[in-house]
Amino acid sequence: MIITELKRIGKSEKYKVFVDGNFHCFLQAEIIVKYHIGVGTNIEEINFDEIKKQSDDISCFQSALDYISKNLKTKKQLKENLKQKGYCLQSIEKAVEKLENYGYLNDKYFAEMFVKSLENKKGEIYIKNALKQKGVSEKIINEIFEDFETDDNAIYTLAQKYMKNKEKSFENKQKLYRHLLSKGFSFEQAKNASDKIFGGDDDWD
Repeated sequence: MIITELKRIGKSEKYKVFVDGNFHCFLQAEIIVKYHIGVGTNIEEINFDEIKKQSDDISCFQSALDYISKNLKTKKQLKENLKQKGYCLQSIEKAVEKLENYGYLNDKYFAEMFVKSLENKKGEIYIKNALKQKGVSEKIINEIFEDFETDDNAIYTLAQKYMKNKEKSFENKQKLYRHLLSKGFSFEQAKNASDKIFGGDDDWD
């Protein structure tokens, strides 16, 4: 079981390891240097499984860092991404824990920013469901929405935008109502905004 070739992958810090002429695994450059691994190394004479595990942890953490650096993610989103890339559960948990300790992964902060980006555009029902799908806990969601209030003027503005260049008809009033419901606003909020646009009168041709 002799390493016969170490082949760097592009400009990355990852190498393909070939044993007896056949591809065996990937190793990070940091691990190769740390354990003095090179062509001619007999992997049966070293604790190669442990070395491979350490390399996987480094690779998983780097991949996690790259993923969350593009935009905010929840723990669930990060774990699913790393799982799809083939990392083992142990490496994933280590990467998540490390990023949490560094302050780079925070579901509550994610939820706060997510709500801020959608308030006045989507209703509470929509935002809560979206947060649940992204893996934010019920506890955090309840904390975020404890003092949340929907701006009625914002709903009215959305209703006006939807009705622009549309005639006032019973059919369009129903379409507006359904449109506001689809954005996650409550039945009452959708009705109030629709009534405000149409003057509360359903007698339209």
